[in-house]
Amino acid sequence: MNLPITVVIMTYNQKDYIAKAIDSVLSQEINVNFDILVHDDCSDDGTYEIIIEKQKEHPNKIKIIRQDSRRFLIDGFNMMIYKYVVPHIESKYVAYCDGDDYWCDSLKLSKQYNFMEEHPNYSMCFHSAYQLKRDGDMSSKWFIKDEGDIDMSNLINDKPGIEIATSSIFLKSEVFKDFSDWRKSYPVEDVPMYITAALYGKIHRLKEIMCVYHQFSSGSWSSQNVKNIQRRIDHFEKTKAAISFFDTQTNNQYHDLVVKQIESCEFRIALIKKEFKILFSKKYRRFIKRLSKKERLALYLERFTPKIYKSITHQK
Repeated sequence: MNLPITVVIMTYNQKDYIAKAIDSVLSQEINVNFDILVHDDCSDDGTYEIIIEKQKEHPNKIKIIRQDSRRFLIDGFNMMIYKYVVPHIESKYVAYCDGDDYWCDSLKLSKQYNFMEEHPNYSMCFHSAYQLKRDGDMSSKWFIKDEGDIDMSNLINDKPGIEIATSSIFLKSEVFKDFSDWRKSYPVEDVPMYITAALYGKIHRLKEIMCVYHQFSSGSWSSQNVKNIQRRIDHFEKTKAAISFFDTQTNNQYHDLVVKQIESCEFRIALIKKEFKILFSKKYRRFIKRLSKKERLALYLERFTPKIYKSITHQK
């Protein structure tokens, strides 16, 4: 391996954010070499031109992979990474930064690199993040917890999300490059990456806040899918299929956890489809209780007093 670290930046139509993401990586203070691999999935909003200018300023630091058509729509996220990013990884470790996020600690890479070097039985480490909202508010913090380890039960369960900011991860390159068939089929790239890391070794959470997560930015998966009902349903259906595939390929080692995640996906699908008979069945009662007060109120109004619900939400 020629380099200790490769920083992977995945981007599509993020012209308002990509320069800050790249600059935050370039500003890292670390006594080992690293390069930056930027994958642009055929942006057409000026993102690619900004990346080119950054590369001209740092020709020996930045490498660009540019697609001439949107591979995400053809291959899906994981196959896109497997086909076009993995072949370029020759480093010992991989750090990750989404094109709409940025790092806010110039010692981030150094801290994570040192931790991994000192703890060879760990396959990945990550840290907490600030959350930057659409209105510019960054007062809230995302997944702030004490330092410690996590295991497979934190990654496969019946909860709605995983408490890891994608732009906080630092992992061994063999984890990043290991694309088992179940991982290729997953509808998102982050969750199967973490699960793969848990199969390789321990995962550690550092307590520092060292990156900023941009909530619902343009070009992000969240912004593209939050209002698209069929995409959201497809996401949970594909997640069910992928985690079931994982269960088979790992000889049912984590079967109890897999069952919980499948039930969570089924509940989310029923919630999107407004299948009230399923939602209010005993099997999914615990998921109803976990909804926010506002979500529960809306659900009960829509189920039992639809006329009132429609008048409040101005539906015809």
